[in-house]
Amino acid sequence: MLPLPNSSSSSRPNKSRMFFPSSTSPHPSYSSTTHQIITTLRSRTRLTNLAVSLLLLLLTTSLLLNLNTLLLRPSTYHPGRRKWEGWEDNATPQQLDSGIPLSIETTIERDPRFEELDHLIMVPGHAIWIGNDPERLEEDDQWILEGIQGGGSVKTYVKHIREGVRRLESDPNSLLIFSGGATRLPPSPPLAEAQSYLNIATALRLIQPASLPPLSSPLPLYLRTATEEYALDSYENLLFALARFKEVTGRWPVRVTIVGYGMKRRRYEHLHRASINFPLEQFEYFGIDDEGDTTEHYAGELKYGYTPFLSSPSGCHPPLSTKRLLRNPYARYHPYHTSCPEISDLLEWCPPLVNPPQGEDAPGAIYEGWVPWRDMDDQIRWGREWY
Repeated sequence: MLPLPNSSSSSRPNKSRMFFPSSTSPHPSYSSTTHQIITTLRSRTRLTNLAVSLLLLLLTTSLLLNLNTLLLRPSTYHPGRRKWEGWEDNATPQQLDSGIPLSIETTIERDPRFEELDHLIMVPGHAIWIGNDPERLEEDDQWILEGIQGGGSVKTYVKHIREGVRRLESDPNSLLIFSGGATRLPPSPPLAEAQSYLNIATALRLIQPASLPPLSSPLPLYLRTATEEYALDSYENLLFALARFKEVTGRWPVRVTIVGYGMKRRRYEHLHRASINFPLEQFEYFGIDDEGDTTEHYAGELKYGYTPFLSSPSGCHPPLSTKRLLRNPYARYHPYHTSCPEISDLLEWCPPLVNPPQGEDAPGAIYEGWVPWRDMDDQIRWGREWY
């Protein structure tokens, strides 16, 4: 039987074990620094706490780095994010600075003569012509009309088209834009008002199709005519026509002329033009009304057109927003956030709905942000620094 452990002095020599020299060791080779290191290494509790602290620090750092990578990693689609990598060989410096997706911008090459155009002539659409015989152009059954548009209004639409072309002919620096979307419900075809107006102009031989002439010749009327096929009301007719002008020419217009109903003059001049801060001195409205007594037309315009836009200048609240919803049966998206990013904030402008101010000439709300047509002297081009 083995003896029990005995810690008495009689069972072992009276000499302590020494793995490291003790603090009382008289050995002269141990300096005070060496002594401190050895003391720290012999302190098991302190060494364990230090190791645990270092381990926790490493784990925390690793976790934070992983979370940062996960949260900030680029996704497949980022609204507003533009990537230019890989496009340097295909894009010009101007395209790289355009702020427009280069997959789109690199498909555009404008004739330099378009940059000389500075006058927008806009004819807003009101109905859709589905005929093909110009001899029957003024017959109601050749059009898709609202109930109140029958009985002679189509004659006025044709007058608007003729006047727009006449003004185009008189100014070689102008661009004529027919504006209006595919606003009619099925079974109407998905044909835009603007395109049907252009069809009329060509059917009447007011504008003849033509190819691009040599640089020494001016642009023909056909190439100085364009369509804007997304506007759903008069506010969008003006704003989208400005954007379409920029798409075609690469610049913003200095002057704007609108050819439309005389009863809508005040709506365009006092509300739409003012709300987007286009200069009054550079704006002209030419009105042509239906023949006969138009008293009821003007009363209806004040009640159903002017007053609602006075309450909601950008048309983003009912009943105007409801009209837009009903006028977009084919779920079409306009492209102007992409092609004209400098006016993205204006396109999204939606001031609060207010009670109409008293008086027919009372001003409506005005967009307070930056707009490119206020910088006409320099014709500031859009660049990434604005994005």
